[in-house]
Amino acid sequence: MTLLAALPASAHAAGSGTGAWNQNPVPLDTYSSGSTYLMRDPRWPGLDCVDAVTGQVFSGPDDLWGDGVPTNRETGCVDALYAAQTFQRMTLTWLKRNGADGNGRAGLGLRVGERRVGLGAVSGRIWVGYNNAGAWVGSLDLIGRQYGSIVDQTTPGGRSSNGTAEFIADAFGAAAEFFSAQTAGDVPDFLVGERPDFSVRNMSNPAATGGANCYSAAIPTLDPYSAAGVGDHWFALLTAGSEPTGGLPPSPTCNGSRVTGIGAEKAIKILYNGMLRKVTNMTYLKYRIATLQAALALTPGSCADYNAVKAAWNAVGVPPQPGEPTPTCT
Repeated sequence: MTLLAALPASAHAAGSGTGAWNQNPVPLDTYSSGSTYLMRDPRWPGLDCVDAVTGQVFSGPDDLWGDGVPTNRETGCVDALYAAQTFQRMTLTWLKRNGADGNGRAGLGLRVGERRVGLGAVSGRIWVGYNNAGAWVGSLDLIGRQYGSIVDQTTPGGRSSNGTAEFIADAFGAAAEFFSAQTAGDVPDFLVGERPDFSVRNMSNPAATGGANCYSAAIPTLDPYSAAGVGDHWFALLTAGSEPTGGLPPSPTCNGSRVTGIGAEKAIKILYNGMLRKVTNMTYLKYRIATLQAALALTPGSCADYNAVKAAWNAVGVPPQPGEPTPTCT
């Protein structure tokens, strides 16, 4: 893996931010230019945080950012930039992938302070708007979802389909939370967008928020957010099991089985390596095969992770498929 050449040492700075949604203070990699500091990442080209009002990268005379007030645009940028940098570190550390796009770039910059509800991606940036209380919504999982979509688009086969694209995004957003390992603030869980109170989905029990817990032939005809529930449920079960510890709620299975989790790092690694086997028009049936292949390839000689992946797919009702691997391990 080739990493980008380092910028001059004088350009690197170690900032500190006070966000609205995280365990404060959070570390920020920033850029120094003379006596001015910029909310621009020195490692990942294109990753900076622009003020939607001024159109300029946030800057200041010191390397302290935000005040914890969720309606403050600079505070919103602290949350969003910390989330983006956490995601890039997660791809490098856990997946050995060089940034969200795999080529040493984050894939998207940030634009905080849009006068509209929600967040999304357009023109090379994630735009961050507000919730019903006027607070900026750049949390770890919501920003992570956007970068997870970049991973999906830039792995073989392109963007997933049949509802699986939204599940991929949700899984990567959850993985960013678990990688951050905060003990306060945006703590690791399977709720999507709960910290800024925006677009909450429940991955461990998707039916509680209007999603599908279990696979059926109707899944490809559902709207993508409802259909994502099957994959969300699978990822939560694979990560933490049906009876998780650490304060996470139970995750009911579709077949009444008890599933044991293998942790977020292994789960996202298996999912990502399954994505490296993607073809066009991915479905849950194809993801079952690809992730079982990935589990065997990642742990040769052991069936433990393979069995966990299989048990989680069975637990959400995705049936065995012709062509899925038959292990010879024990």
